[in-house]
Amino acid sequence: MALKQIMLQRKITNKKEMLNSLREKDAEFQKREKDLETAIEEAKTEEEQQVVEDEVNKFNEEKEPHDQQIQELEEEINSLEEELTQLNEKKPSNKGEERDMAVKQNTRAKTNTDYHERSDVKEFYNELRERLQMRANGQVLPDGPSGAELIIPDVIVNRIRERIGDFTTLYPLVDKVIAKGRVKLILDVDTSEATWLEMRGALPENDDSKLTAVEFDGFKIGRIVYIDNSLLEDSVINLDDYLTKRIARSIAKGLDKAIVTGTGKDDKQPDGILPKIPSKNKVTKKPTYEELIPVLGLIDTGEDATGEIVAVMHRQTYYNRIATLTLHVNSNGVDVVQLPNLAQPNFLGLKVVFNNYLPQDKLLFGVFDKYTLVERESVRVDMSGHYKFREDQTAVRGLGRYDGKPVVPEAFVEVTLDTVGE
Repeated sequence: MALKQIMLQRKITNKKEMLNSLREKDAEFQKREKDLETAIEEAKTEEEQQVVEDEVNKFNEEKEPHDQQIQELEEEINSLEEELTQLNEKKPSNKGEERDMAVKQNTRAKTNTDYHERSDVKEFYNELRERLQMRANGQVLPDGPSGAELIIPDVIVNRIRERIGDFTTLYPLVDKVIAKGRVKLILDVDTSEATWLEMRGALPENDDSKLTAVEFDGFKIGRIVYIDNSLLEDSVINLDDYLTKRIARSIAKGLDKAIVTGTGKDDKQPDGILPKIPSKNKVTKKPTYEELIPVLGLIDTGEDATGEIVAVMHRQTYYNRIATLTLHVNSNGVDVVQLPNLAQPNFLGLKVVFNNYLPQDKLLFGVFDKYTLVERESVRVDMSGHYKFREDQTAVRGLGRYDGKPVVPEAFVEVTLDTVGE
């Protein structure tokens, strides 16, 4: 992106932040206006009417510049966005990727602005701010929906869910089922082919014993997030960014760990892939192409040939063992160097994903959509009993509920690298 466009984008972002800050004062003006309307109706004597009139004049003197400033900022933003769009359109065709990036940035900025302007988002954070302030002042909040527990609106739940994808490596790869409620689920995860039959024939119902039924629970995962009380006076944008980022990051790390090493219902967590891999799919191999490539043949997804094979490993395993495999000797005894693409790690073209919960010198190959993660929608935030008086911080808990299982354990292979003698 050209420097001028970067500067324009920065100006647009700054002015939108100023605009959002001004719009947050609209609620205060609306409340004052309603109070003045009530005062006008209640004023009886000339003295009371004069007092109300003075307050009305004072209100207008403050609100008119406020409205004017909002209007000017909106016009400036529109003008800057038009200028940026024109610059992007003038760029040469061979810079199409950069132009697309600029358009995406503009779209993302507009989406974020629309998100923060939603009434349900504002109401949630205003109520959260009030409750946190009550807790900071030492007041005890009662239990229940009207007390400590605060249900997150769907739009914020979706935002947390999106941000989980920003902080996890395995969550985007697995098969996700979103389900409301708290009862156990029994899902048919069978992927058999459909049945051919005569045009007017009745579709046969297979016997229940043939169904691949898997039971899923809804185990709780949570994290206490401490919010500095100074943030209670900050904008909705900053409070939302702080809260959703920390809840999403902590849940993401918990999910990544559970998908790989989860120990199951006895420990109230999902079943991980490693504990469920059948013994025939657990092998020990030297870190060489000759020994590692045939391992991929152990991956068995039955008659379903779709799905991408992904290689998962600890970051240090990749740089210590796998990236160096690009330096080897060919059949003629000549040293061959294939420079590794460190920006996009891969294993002979297979996508490599880092997961530092996987032990070092272990590789996990598999088709990850054969792992089903059931995600409940009742994500919530509640006020914790924890309070750091010294640091002047208030605690909230971000809670979610999930369960997951590798529905086809044979679709995964665990490789332990034999590094003896290296």
